[in-house]
Amino acid sequence: MNIRKNPFKTLDRCFYDLSLKYKILIVIFSGFFILFLSGLATMAFTSRSYEKRLYQSIAASMTYAASDISSQLQSVDSIIDSILASQVIQTNLEEMKELEQGSQRQIYNTRIYNELSGYLFAFQNDSISYMSIIQDQEIISTSLSSFMEVPYQLRSSLIARAQSREGATTVVPDFGSQYGIFIVKELRKIDKLSLEPLGVLIISLNPAALTETAVSSHSDYDDMSCLLFDGDALIYNGSTLSDRQAVELSKDLSGDYGIEKAGKETLFAVRGKIPLYDWDYISTVSYSSVYKTVTLSGRLFLLIMVAALAVVSYLAVKVILAIFYRFDRLMENMKSFGEGNYQVPEAPRKYQEDEIGLLYKNFDSMVEKIQTLIQENYVNEILKKEAQLKAMESQMDPHFLYNTLESINWRAKMIKSEEISQITTALGSLLRFSLGKNSEDFTLDQEMQIVNNYITIQKIRYQRRLDFSADVPSDLLGVFIPKFTIQPLLENAIRYGLEESSETCYISIVCREVLGLLIIRITNTGSSFEENCMEKLQSGEIQPHGFGIGILNIHRRLQLTYGEPYGLLLYNIEDEETYEECAVAEIRIPCKKKE
Repeated sequence: MNIRKNPFKTLDRCFYDLSLKYKILIVIFSGFFILFLSGLATMAFTSRSYEKRLYQSIAASMTYAASDISSQLQSVDSIIDSILASQVIQTNLEEMKELEQGSQRQIYNTRIYNELSGYLFAFQNDSISYMSIIQDQEIISTSLSSFMEVPYQLRSSLIARAQSREGATTVVPDFGSQYGIFIVKELRKIDKLSLEPLGVLIISLNPAALTETAVSSHSDYDDMSCLLFDGDALIYNGSTLSDRQAVELSKDLSGDYGIEKAGKETLFAVRGKIPLYDWDYISTVSYSSVYKTVTLSGRLFLLIMVAALAVVSYLAVKVILAIFYRFDRLMENMKSFGEGNYQVPEAPRKYQEDEIGLLYKNFDSMVEKIQTLIQENYVNEILKKEAQLKAMESQMDPHFLYNTLESINWRAKMIKSEEISQITTALGSLLRFSLGKNSEDFTLDQEMQIVNNYITIQKIRYQRRLDFSADVPSDLLGVFIPKFTIQPLLENAIRYGLEESSETCYISIVCREVLGLLIIRITNTGSSFEENCMEKLQSGEIQPHGFGIGILNIHRRLQLTYGEPYGLLLYNIEDEETYEECAVAEIRIPCKKKE
């Protein structure tokens, strides 16, 4: 059965088997290739971003232009409404309709003409070419010559379309590229809402004036052109394209914007809508110069990348060879060391500060330390043996010490020296507890025996200057506590509260159980703790001194035994009777009792 090998695993194995220098070269060239692809992607993204920015700029300009076009068309609607509501036009059209001919009819004609001219100048709409009112065969126009240039068939068609809409305003953009955009409306009598037809109003709009004024006032591009469409029908062509090319451009432009070819010219086209009217506009700017710039930039980028690849390849090879020369020397030194040559290799004049220099320095330091350890190992072993022998020679049986203290106690009783007897008895008990090996099941009862023996000795020494009291409930005597936890705190209280003061030192021990905790407070007068004393001891700001078990060691031993939440607290309180500041060392440990 043939098992096909995974080609990726084979390539992976080949890569890991390569020399490190070739791996680095592969990584460098791979990174350069990724950089090259990233550059191409960046150029494409930049080009797309430019197109989008160009679209946004043109679209923003054309939005304002389209709003202006819509506003101009709305102003024409306002003119139409004003003409319809004009009492002069209504009255004179009605009078003209009743007269067949004569000078009076000419007077009515003149009045209507003056009224139309007044509206034309009052609204100041440059896009209006002329306004005309037709009643039967009578034509009243602000520019009769321009109106008569419109073919008779087209004029008849406009009148018929207006009459068919029965008074509704109708926009006729079909002939915009030749004769302009027409807005037609049948004027009807509004007096007493008779709605009797009085004539037809025809307003001709110049699409070039309508469009170019709005575009030029809002565009930042000198070569921007505008096309107007009503569906697929071309209303106005303001570009250099032929009407056929303009229609093809509208069909080819599928989205909101795009780059389109029109003959030999490349155009950037943007499509939009005229607000309130179902017309489309396409705005175009020349894109040929930008296209040439993008093409030139792409070729220049390729040339720069090829040149950069050559330079990077040369420098990479030179640098890697220089680096790996130092690696090769270091590997030779390691190989020599592995073969048993423990001599310190010849160090360079100055270690370099890079990673390879640190490897050299650390390797040489390691070799030197190993050589020193090898040379000193024999001496250390000899000294160790001698120390063990001396320790064995100096060992003394604890029973000899107990028997000696017992002899002193017996002799003190013989001479009736009660104090010496008490001291020797207490000291013997302390020695027995100190040399005892059982510290795991040590209880508060045993700890208080140590305290009582220690206080017995100190009371004989200080007499009335030491006033000691203890309040330990009997139900707490079975609680487990590390050996020699309270006695060092008593020693500390006596040292700072009694030895450095001539006043009586009051020391008290109070034990309580609170929420599963054993709380032991050792309070003394005559001294006080610094603020944040424990934190300063832990940080080294305060250096402990003395020959016994230090406060910091007690705190650490409690936390190692029971955990971080437990330990020793140091603070000060004010005595309720003397208002003297007292030092308090408070022990907090779990209250675990002996079963």
